[in-house]
Amino acid sequence: MRGERNNYRYYSIHNILKVKTNIEVSIPDYFLIKEGGIEGDFNPDIEIIRENFDVIRPKEGVAKSRNYFYWTEGSALIIDYAAPFMNTKLIIDDLRGKTKIKFTESLSRFGRIDPPSINSILDIKLTLKDFALLHGGCLNYNGRCLLFIASRDIGKTSTVLSLLDEEKIKFMSDDLTIISRRGEAYAYPEKVSISPYTLTGKVLPPYSRIIRSRLAKSHFLSLLLGRFFNLELVERREVPRNLIEDKGKISKVFILKGGVKDERIEQIDHADAVRKIISATLGLINPTKEYLLNFYSYILDFSLYDLLAEKKKIIEEAIKNAECFEVRSNNVGRYSEMIREVI
Repeated sequence: MRGERNNYRYYSIHNILKVKTNIEVSIPDYFLIKEGGIEGDFNPDIEIIRENFDVIRPKEGVAKSRNYFYWTEGSALIIDYAAPFMNTKLIIDDLRGKTKIKFTESLSRFGRIDPPSINSILDIKLTLKDFALLHGGCLNYNGRCLLFIASRDIGKTSTVLSLLDEEKIKFMSDDLTIISRRGEAYAYPEKVSISPYTLTGKVLPPYSRIIRSRLAKSHFLSLLLGRFFNLELVERREVPRNLIEDKGKISKVFILKGGVKDERIEQIDHADAVRKIISATLGLINPTKEYLLNFYSYILDFSLYDLLAEKKKIIEEAIKNAECFEVRSNNVGRYSEMIREVI
């Protein structure tokens, strides 16, 4: 069996979740199983497959919306657009068990329902296994994990990379982190997005495109180039594997908060930290915002809201023995300086 046999890609995320797919997904290559690395039956927790297939619409139990027919078979929700001359179908099966999402190639061209994002599916599956996917960065400091929580564009990546060194402090993630109910953090090392504004510290080089960097210093030109000319002012880089640590015990949680005049770092209680973690995470990963997952939840009585409540409990238990801090500054470069004082 091969890592990309028959155009399939196989991932094992810390042996917690196994994924099989034949489409591009936003799972780090860090988890991709290399050729010859799979033995026996892979038995994935999640399958996401794009291929042409047919379904037999039953005579009874079929409902019709304005755009499509839908029905259930066991734990599967089946959607058929029944479009003339187009095979446009989608199946989502068994969110609670071995999840399969299957859709035809024409769906993206014709259908008004897109397959759910991989992060939303991972979020559901991890919660069911007593883990949680967070919008936050993580570093490993001599076996102790430091979590960095913030909304978008507050400075997580700059803070993580500024603290990173090649000895005591190892990289785990800068945007998404997996935590367990037992208080452990697991690496999720995606490519790091570095813009002209990103502080990279001593380990990774800064943004290298000088002309674009100078243009980006002008807010107007940055808006013009990025929004209207689709010129991306970001470089995506792999963090070298020798700088990555797989897991560790959560020791400290840092909530990064910009837009304030009173610059300081102060300890906060766990309830405040949990609220900030959930708020930051829902801004990026929220299965209840995915139409198809909400539809599945409604039709098959699979409660996404119960899962959100369970995720909150997992986060509470995961950080109950950690020290939690709020870091306040209008200067992103000061975050790492203040954090060094308490680690």
